[in-house]
Amino acid sequence: MEPSLERKSSDASVLNLSDPAVHAKLRPVVITIAFLLFFVSVAGVFLMLPLGKSGRVDFRTFYTVGYMARTGHGAQINDPARCQEFQNNLVGPVEGLLPFNHLAYESLVYVPFSYFRYQYAYFLFLAVNLVVLAGIVQILRPLVSALAEVWSLLPLAIVVCFLPTAMALIEGQDSLLLLLLFVASTAAMYKQKDFKAGALLGISLFKFQYALPVALLFMVWKRWNFLRGFVLSGAIVFAISLWLTGFSGALSYLHSIAEVSTKYSSANGVLYGVHPEGMPNLRGIANVLTGGSASVTQWIVMIGSAVIMVWGALKRPSLPGALLTALLVSYHQVIADTSLLALPAGLVLAGSLTEVRTLRSKIASILACLALVGPTVLLFAGTRFYLLVLPVAALLVVWDSEMPSPKHLNIGGGCQQTDTNLALGPTRGAQGPAVLI
Repeated sequence: MEPSLERKSSDASVLNLSDPAVHAKLRPVVITIAFLLFFVSVAGVFLMLPLGKSGRVDFRTFYTVGYMARTGHGAQINDPARCQEFQNNLVGPVEGLLPFNHLAYESLVYVPFSYFRYQYAYFLFLAVNLVVLAGIVQILRPLVSALAEVWSLLPLAIVVCFLPTAMALIEGQDSLLLLLLFVASTAAMYKQKDFKAGALLGISLFKFQYALPVALLFMVWKRWNFLRGFVLSGAIVFAISLWLTGFSGALSYLHSIAEVSTKYSSANGVLYGVHPEGMPNLRGIANVLTGGSASVTQWIVMIGSAVIMVWGALKRPSLPGALLTALLVSYHQVIADTSLLALPAGLVLAGSLTEVRTLRSKIASILACLALVGPTVLLFAGTRFYLLVLPVAALLVVWDSEMPSPKHLNIGGGCQQTDTNLALGPTRGAQGPAVLI
């Protein structure tokens, strides 16, 4: 059965996505779906703006830690009780906790916003997130340029029309900053700048549940230049965090992480605002299947994550493929973070429009479409976002890095010639086997 997946399809009954005539037929369907997704996303942003303005979104936490870092309370950033006290005084009281469970260096990003009243700061950060979104599209566009053959705006639409992007904007989340770093790191990999790619990924350690699995896979793949960059930037952000919080604050951070992970319980979930049933990862679906049993869920996640990591390690080196693995095994994932899916899904769809076609790549294209449309569909199905893990896991299974690279890249100003054959097999060079995107 496996060889049939690798065989190039010559069956005329199978849709040939590299055919311009097929592009013309698909164009109205793609545009219609994109506009429906865009309408839902934009409507959600405008409907939820009052909620954001009133301080009932995640940005209240980021705004507060920015203020705490600026006013000399860095050691208390990861203290849930003190953080809540500051939140209630600065933004207004709400039920439950919204603790800051990221490395403290990220709080420096929000220091400038803390000079403004919360309502103004929220809209300022929304504007900054829109600029970040524009940067993502600018860097990603050359990587998925083949999508423009179907519709000129499709490279833009896979990010802008993706519901998690809208959720990140509404919540004032840092997910788009995270996506920007992953896209920039992938672009650096295309230009064979492994050290730069690793350094960019190291900066994303404010959400280490994604960065660490990727780094572990690259260690298994012996991509040492990548790891050097990752360790360097990781050491810098860790040192900054320790400088901000001190050792007592660092211990408080570890304690707060344990409360929502190894010591997680239903009571802690309510207290800290952690809802596994809404997570589009292995933990989310395990939590639902076990009826919310924390202990059984943890065992399933530990065993399942080990299996997924081994499966990912057996694949050929690929940053987007490693990201798919990280999305599945990440113990904590809000729906806004699922915006990261736009990167591997977009690359898969772009690869489907090239002359290299296999049954495996066709299946991957269908799964990528399901992953991009899934969050909007699941929103109207009772926000059952945990079901999104199914197409994502299936996409990882069929992922084989055989998605041809763009022939011409214009990243960071220069035109980069990329050999399409890079995706067809590893080559040896000074830095070892080529990384296949």
